[in-house]
Amino acid sequence: MPSPKEILKKIWGYEHFRPQQETIIQEILQQKDVIAILPTGSGKSIIYQVAGLALNGLTIVISPLIALMEDQVANLNKLGVKAISLTGNLNFTDLERLLNNAAFGHTNFLFISPERLQNPYVLKRLQQMPVKLITVDEAHCISEWGHDFRPSYTKIHILKEQLPNVPVIALTATAKDEVIKDIEQYLAMNKPKIFKTNVLRTNIAYKVLQVPDKLNALTQLLKKNTSAIVYVKTRKKTYQYAALVEKYGYQTAFFHGGMSFKDKQKALQDWVQNKTNVMFATTAFGMGIDKADVRQVFHLDLPASLENYIQESGRAGRDGTYSEAILLTNETELKDFDQNFIEQLPDLTLIRKVYNSLFNHFYIGLNDGKGQSYDLNFMDFCKRFNLNPYQTLQAIQILESEEVIKTNQKKRFYSTVQILSRPAEVRSYIKHKRAGWQILNDLVRSYTDIFHLPTPISEYKIGIKTDLNPAKVKEYLLELAKREIISYKSAGDIFMINFLENRDDHLFLYHQKRFEKRLDLKKEQLKSVYRYVTNHQTCRIQFLAHYLGDRSIKECGICDICLAKNNHLSSSEIQQKIIKLLRQNCLKQHELKQHFQQEIQSVLDWMIENEQIYFSKNFEYCLSSPL
Repeated sequence: MPSPKEILKKIWGYEHFRPQQETIIQEILQQKDVIAILPTGSGKSIIYQVAGLALNGLTIVISPLIALMEDQVANLNKLGVKAISLTGNLNFTDLERLLNNAAFGHTNFLFISPERLQNPYVLKRLQQMPVKLITVDEAHCISEWGHDFRPSYTKIHILKEQLPNVPVIALTATAKDEVIKDIEQYLAMNKPKIFKTNVLRTNIAYKVLQVPDKLNALTQLLKKNTSAIVYVKTRKKTYQYAALVEKYGYQTAFFHGGMSFKDKQKALQDWVQNKTNVMFATTAFGMGIDKADVRQVFHLDLPASLENYIQESGRAGRDGTYSEAILLTNETELKDFDQNFIEQLPDLTLIRKVYNSLFNHFYIGLNDGKGQSYDLNFMDFCKRFNLNPYQTLQAIQILESEEVIKTNQKKRFYSTVQILSRPAEVRSYIKHKRAGWQILNDLVRSYTDIFHLPTPISEYKIGIKTDLNPAKVKEYLLELAKREIISYKSAGDIFMINFLENRDDHLFLYHQKRFEKRLDLKKEQLKSVYRYVTNHQTCRIQFLAHYLGDRSIKECGICDICLAKNNHLSSSEIQQKIIKLLRQNCLKQHELKQHFQQEIQSVLDWMIENEQIYFSKNFEYCLSSPL
């Protein structure tokens, strides 16, 4: 049987493992459970993939992210490693075929969601397979103290109980001590070996800048021909800001969850291949993306939690070279923080209203609804029930976290209409010129199957033919739908809502304490972000490390706080700091000078004369020898 190093070389072409990878793999090969908290980009997937191949059996990988599972399967298959995933709406025939492939040794890796694991038939089939390793990815989801709690994760222990002799590895990028304890408990792990490295890279300069105009500041801070990510809160901002910044000479792209798969792939590939440099994105972007030379990560909106911020900013500088994580804010945003963030969280009354409104929207009565699925046009829903969209989205997320409902957000690229009334009733409606008759008349004349099937339509084209603007067309279509003359589903972002429980007021009361706990945690996470942004004393990387429970990390010397403290360094202190920076990598003059708040040219000249450093042919300062 080949060794882990031989597998690494044969499959991936690497000569050596990264720090800790081989040690963790050896623990797994000795049949020991492992919890590994490793930074973004440290090669967590290589660990379980090499270990799984070395164990020469089936590895079950439990992950909450369908897109990431599909990417991992595609990457493994390209390498000649057999991998499949149980994703999408599989019919029984397809499910049986995939499970047979795994059972009869035709698969090395089986990717599965925690929800799919709750299927009794799937669980029974897994017990009959040659499983040698169980991998739980994004393991922080198991804990209510984590930033992305998923109740279904707490039931993964069922698999461990069915396969007690199979080692388990739990992987995540960020986890506080409470989360680690929950991972061990909920996965029923047997005295796991815990590997916890500093998830914060010391080559990243964390900075918080208060600026009057964020976009203008961004155009000044972005470096030409340098790979960057700019995180924003809304999908609309991704393409609006990308277009604006492109006018300043940057090659930009944008990425958000509502884009088609083809458009996402194009945007990602252009950016990875450096055809574009600056990627404007929502938090949908970044998970599982391997690009080592990202030099700048900007946040133009405050993140929902410091855990999110650490993961997103950690996509900078994976190659160990100096990089920046810059959060831009302004006085107004901070002044109105409570009003704009804390007070925008839903309370229990609002969650109850959203809960009841969802059932009312689809005309579902008491003791009914379980197992039913519907398309929900989110903005129309909020408008109908006079709901604040931001608060409603938070409430839906909390209802989903408690497994009351399940959502799947997607994009409908065109509107559809089906006429529900009989032809004679439609003719009468048109003849008497009731509200929207022009539109109904055009629909009947233009679409032959519209009485039988939901038919794609264009509000814009209907408006041209009826001499109405698109907004008025939509208004009339909604009116016709309200009268149940037609069914109308407008284009745009929608949710697929799946009701997991029947409508029941007692059910809401049962979940009330957990709702309160989720709200308290969200408030505390937001307050931690505020404390980080308004901090002017503690080194940024120390602040983030302390938040995660790590008190051992030293001041970085390169964040905005440290730079302000080092405003009047002596010549010898400047020398030592230059040596520390150049140990990481050679730097150009402007890259080196940005770490200091005072003139350092005379010190650089002295160090060159004394052969401590030299000026290379690439116009960079480098160490003359290890110091």
